[in-house]
Parts: sequence; structure tokens; C-alpha cells
Amino acid sequence: MSRQYSYPASFEESLTQALASFQLTLKDSKALAKCVLALSDYFIQKPEAPTPWNETWAQVAYLCYYLPLNASRLRGIVAEAEKRNFFQGLERVIDFGAGLATASLVLSEKQAFRFQLIERAAEPQKLIETFFPQFTAEEWQRTFSAPKLKDPQKTLAVFSYSLTELSDIPDWAYECEALMLVEPSTQQDGRKLLQLRQKLLDKGYHVWAPCTHEGPCPLLTQSKTDWCHDRVHFAAPEWFLKMEEQLPMKNRTLTMSYLLMRKTPAEKIPAARVVGDRLQEKGKDRQMICRGPEREFLAWMHKTKIEQEIPRGVLVQIPENDVQKVSNELRVQKEIQRL
Repeated sequence: MSRQYSYPASFEESLTQALASFQLTLKDSKALAKCVLALSDYFIQKPEAPTPWNETWAQVAYLCYYLPLNASRLRGIVAEAEKRNFFQGLERVIDFGAGLATASLVLSEKQAFRFQLIERAAEPQKLIETFFPQFTAEEWQRTFSAPKLKDPQKTLAVFSYSLTELSDIPDWAYECEALMLVEPSTQQDGRKLLQLRQKLLDKGYHVWAPCTHEGPCPLLTQSKTDWCHDRVHFAAPEWFLKMEEQLPMKNRTLTMSYLLMRKTPAEKIPAARVVGDRLQEKGKDRQMICRGPEREFLAWMHKTKIEQEIPRGVLVQIPENDVQKVSNELRVQKEIQRL
């Protein structure tokens, strides 16, 4: 079974009303796609430039395209966090570089946090406050510094697609109990996140997900090209599929790199995380897993007639018996149990 997510149902009415303010509907596929392409072209031409929130086409593109996609990605991460009880004891969220408050909107579905949103542009705040009444922020701020930090021992600092332009998280974030870091699943951003993981471990933080261990990351230490990223399937609504027909980009699956870390130690789980797709090779299929500082692969030898498809990102139980270790392979003798 795949891990399938979509944006919250409450978004539909909000998107409808927001687009109506631009004289558009969710059925205006070509007009919506034109805005998405305009923003995509803008970032291709000016990759270091800030989001042009003052432009109508940028606002429409974020509402109808990036908000649904990023919300679906974040729902996958939040679901993983909830499985681990990651949010226990936390009361505040600082959403840095909040944009359209996507991370806060998703978190507020099930968590009764007090939200501080940090966003330089004024337009996202206006859109959220006008068209998303299901969400209320304690305050929006244009900048943030350590003196504004309230009760850091109960604070989750969220950086969702906002670290790309930074060399490190701000100093005040290291005072917070918990961190949620979400980045694009590119090699550059993914490896940068792995380097930050080690720095946070050195500063006393503990990894809650996706890692099931706190040793050196084998994708970083034993490879110059690998990076860790997760994947979920996107349950796209009909209006999104119609818009997507006008676009060169298709989004049946969504990828992201992420870290959930706290100063409080996580409960240890004797499991491995599947961090690769199934690779078909001569005589066997292999799938990379992570459970320690070594690069390891589950391996299904074709002669065993065992066929198993494990979605990337899920936790699996590695049996003490029924696997044969050969080099970096764990050769499977029976189906692996998902957790």
C-alpha cells in the first residue's frame, strides 16, 4: 500500500474564495496553468530572487499549485511525526519564512499550537487572514530575533523550504526544544540537510525521524553523491489534474528531504527505514535501508520467488533470522514486515 496524501479538505472552499478575488475559478485550467508557468519561469531565470508576492500571477500560482503540493508533502511528514509522538509537550510554533503558512496550516489540523509566523512579504498574511478562517495565528512578524523567543523549551521551530538561501539555521533556533526542517529533494539541499543533522547531533539534539539511529549518516560519509529523501503519492483532485494537463510538470508522487529533531531523546525503535526505491538487477532486486552508519540493502534473490514492494520512507522490521548477510546485502528469506 502506498503512502497517499492530499491537501486538507478545508482548503477547497478557501482556494475557491481566494481565486474568486482574482476573477478565477478552480475550473479555469489554462489561466491557472499560465500563472504557474510564469512563476516557474521566474525562478528559472532568477533562482536567487525572492518570491514576487506583489505579482497577481505569483499569488495565484502559490494558491492553486504550490500550496496543495506542499501541504500534501507536509501531511506525510506530520503523519510520521504523530506516529512517534514527536509533538508531545510542545505548545508553540515559530514558522520561519512561512510564505502562505503551509506548514502551520497543516500542523493546525490536529495540533492546538500557538503560531508565530515569520514572513517578510505582507501579501501571504493578507491571503491567509482573508480566505483561511480555519487558521488563526497568534502573530505575524516580518523579522525575528532571539529576544522575541517565548518559552523555547516548549517551542517547535519550523523551516519549510526556507533554508535554501541560508547557510545555517538562525542562532535563536538552537534554543528551541524541537525542529522540523523540510527541504526540496535535490542533491544540493538534501546533502546540506545531512550536514546540518550532524551539527545538530553535536549540539545535543536527537533525531526522531526519518533516521532510526544517531550515528554518522552513511549517505553522507560513504558517498559523495547520495542524499536522503522521502516520497509520498499525491491524491490529486480533478481540477488539479485538468490544470496539470496544461503543464510540463507532473506530480503523481511528491518528494522531500526532512528532519525531525528534539533536545529530548526519542524512544528507540529497533527498525530500519527504507530510503531507496527497489532496483532490479541480475538475479536479484535490492532496496536501500538505513538503520546505522553502514550502507545496507535488502536483497530479494529471484530464486526465492519472493516479490515485495516496500514504499520508500516506511519503517520495516528486520528479522534476526531469515536474512543472510552478504557484504552490504541482507538477503531476504521471507517477506519483510512493515511497521
